[in-house]
Amino acid sequence: MNRFYLKKAIVFILLIAAISTLQSCLVSRCKRPQITGYIYDFESHKPIENCNVGETMSGDNGYFTLNEKRYRQFTFFGFEAQPLSVNEKIEKEGYESQNIQFMNPFGGGARKGSLHNADTIYLKKIKIKTN
Repeated sequence: MNRFYLKKAIVFILLIAAISTLQSCLVSRCKRPQITGYIYDFESHKPIENCNVGETMSGDNGYFTLNEKRYRQFTFFGFEAQPLSVNEKIEKEGYESQNIQFMNPFGGGARKGSLHNADTIYLKKIKIKTN
């Protein structure tokens, strides 16, 4: 009877070891770090409020925050993270649109809580042509 319980205990320990090994292969990857910055008018140097930045909008002081996006990936030990490529559109009616663009060849492996400060972005007003 003792051998039966010993075999069950060994199978249980092996099962727990296998599950923990598989879980360690499921890794959190960075799809986009948190991005912060300010949107200002190019000529007046005043903040632009309600400017679309990705899926968020700038506040009355022109400040915006795009939240970090992450995903889970099954991987084997020793495999590198994919490069991180970010392209977020900035739009405001009456202004030329711009993009926040950057690339990091090892960025997908960035730790949780990574931050990119876009600093101050200036938008130019669209010139209306008059004849």
